[in-house]
Amino acid sequence: MSGKSIKTLEKEADEFLKKGKKEKAVDIYTKILELSPDNSIRWHCARGKCNLELGKAEPALRDGKAAMELDSQCLEAYILCGKAAYKQQMFIEALDFFKAGLKINPQCNIITEELKKMQKIILEDNREKSKGADTSYSALSLCSQNIYPGDDKLLNMEKEILQAKYKILEDEAYKTETNGKKQIDEQLEMQLVQEAGECFDANRLEDALSSLSKAVTINPKNIFLRTFRAQIYFDLNQWANAIQDYWVIPKPQRTAEVWKQGGKALVELWLPVLAEFWFRKATQLSGGKDEEAAILFQKVRVKRLYDPMTEEFPVKVDFTRFGRAVFAKEDIAAGDTLMTDVPMVMAQSLTSKNVRACYNCAISLISPRDYFGNKLATMPNELLSLIEEHWPSYNIELCPHCNREVYCSKLCRQEAWDVYHRIICPHENKEGHRLYDLIDNNGYGHNADGEWTSIWGGHYSFMILAKIWAITISQVKTMMKEDGVSIPTTEHWARAKAPFRRFIAYGVVPATQRMPHMLPVFQAVFKDCGDGVTFDITEAEFNGRYYQAACNLQCFSPSITPYHSFINNIKEDMRAIGMLKYLTDTPPEAEFAAMCPLHACTNHSCYNNAEVSDYDMNGRPAVQMIARRNIKKGDEIFITYIDTNVAKLLRRAWLYKSFNFWCQCQRCQFEGEHADECTNCQKRSDGNKHFPACSSCKKAWYCGVNCQKENWKKGHKIICQASHSKARYTE
Repeated sequence: MSGKSIKTLEKEADEFLKKGKKEKAVDIYTKILELSPDNSIRWHCARGKCNLELGKAEPALRDGKAAMELDSQCLEAYILCGKAAYKQQMFIEALDFFKAGLKINPQCNIITEELKKMQKIILEDNREKSKGADTSYSALSLCSQNIYPGDDKLLNMEKEILQAKYKILEDEAYKTETNGKKQIDEQLEMQLVQEAGECFDANRLEDALSSLSKAVTINPKNIFLRTFRAQIYFDLNQWANAIQDYWVIPKPQRTAEVWKQGGKALVELWLPVLAEFWFRKATQLSGGKDEEAAILFQKVRVKRLYDPMTEEFPVKVDFTRFGRAVFAKEDIAAGDTLMTDVPMVMAQSLTSKNVRACYNCAISLISPRDYFGNKLATMPNELLSLIEEHWPSYNIELCPHCNREVYCSKLCRQEAWDVYHRIICPHENKEGHRLYDLIDNNGYGHNADGEWTSIWGGHYSFMILAKIWAITISQVKTMMKEDGVSIPTTEHWARAKAPFRRFIAYGVVPATQRMPHMLPVFQAVFKDCGDGVTFDITEAEFNGRYYQAACNLQCFSPSITPYHSFINNIKEDMRAIGMLKYLTDTPPEAEFAAMCPLHACTNHSCYNNAEVSDYDMNGRPAVQMIARRNIKKGDEIFITYIDTNVAKLLRRAWLYKSFNFWCQCQRCQFEGEHADECTNCQKRSDGNKHFPACSSCKKAWYCGVNCQKENWKKGHKIICQASHSKARYTE
């Protein structure tokens, strides 16, 4: 090595630091990194600290990630990344870095203090805001009533069912009951209506129906008579007859209430697409003010979409004012499986990208070298033979065109190609390499001005979004080929996008504001997808998909790895005894994030009665939901969206910041926020003095014994006891 030695450069850096010349120190550390990559962890951390003190959080985060990649147990790197992310107001990412650091050293005072600082910022102005009603979240505004592709055909089919099974024909009664020349006996008609009204008020529905039917015979075009009789049919559960009366009313004369009541009758006959049509009309005519009609529409849609998916499970999906929710169809015991779910789209996290796994199915592909490392060099031959015989082997495949994706088999390789990879493969798409380059560089790359900077700042992999678009485009191209056309139709795009309409998205800060350099990357990649197909990634599309993923992702790791299979395989082999001393480490995990349709319907509670765990389904990683305690029929199923082992005010602030709602769960209702505020009556203490705390959980404070007893009976008893009883099943 020519020039100055590493030791000399290090001394120069120290001198610059003593003089407060941190820019100079950064230059020295950069030279050291160029000269000595062997000990680069130390120098990345040193340079990152200097940049952080200079207010340059972005390069500091880059150095922290580089050090972390070289040593996943480097506590200093996690602290650096957490501080740098926090400086950029990337609070969720900062929390993840700090939490990972605490796993390495739970007693780290630096991280504890940083978390306190971050907590103050997150809680700023939230104390009073959290007192109000949860008005920030409107489930109905997030759920479209747009027609699903293929619904037009289903609508016609259901009309045919009405005609064939129930003999309901539009305007049929008009044609058969009057020729337009019959004289109407108005006096008799009024008398019959009066009789019907009296019978209706007395709950003599059959008599009311008889009188009204006579009146309808006299004046079949009277909309009031038709509507009144339809209501009586409805109350008598004679759904088809109710529909017949509503059906003959000319569409322009149907009120919003008629459309809504007709929709209810169609639900009872379970003609869901027709019911949706009627509820949609009711919503439109009311100018969106009829919330009941809008909710009924979503209930029908949810039932027809999700009932087939939950047929084999003890749960069902329904729609409430808070959106889709999962409920128990029967009593469920603690430990029972509530559901299993297969990812619709998934991608490996950037932080675990060095742990080899199948890009398509997420199966772990770690090798003996990945697990044992240098220990292999010290093992006797008989143990090496044991590994060779029993460690699972996969016919690992790379994409033959770009070598940028790895698969567990030819089957997965072909499946990935057909489903999404053919759209973004760098060999087929000249801009596709930009996605894989970002993976290699942990989300960093050159912006439009040629500066090396953070391109992706999300807390999950951008490949989730890339795959959503690639899957959509791949489906469009397949349909184009089947239909023998060279230009995709509107229906092609609608059908391809339909599966992702199941996932609700909501967020406050636009993704383009958080990461302005990412949109141009996506736009370039999907500008030319071959065969004349382009996809314009607008700001609205990017922002919508970003939050769609952020609000619905579930993290998981393959529950069965080659390591676990190896342990199982050697149980009966006597040589396994000698292997025990080498099996002291946990296997590296390939972490994935996935969008699963059933899981995405489950709401949050800080007092959750279910939890999500990794699962193996037909040899492929998936997720399952397990009951944490006994659940009664009709109870809603809740999971947690965040770490709930923190104080109420902080976790509610996190939920608001991440998911835009104030949690109103049982814990949040009956735990306190501040020691100077009574948890029951919200009375504030004099001089900010602390009220006495609950002696058991220390999570509620009371101005007096009466408030303590009252809150205990209301619900604090359940929460307090739960905090002291060890859950049978924990995450």
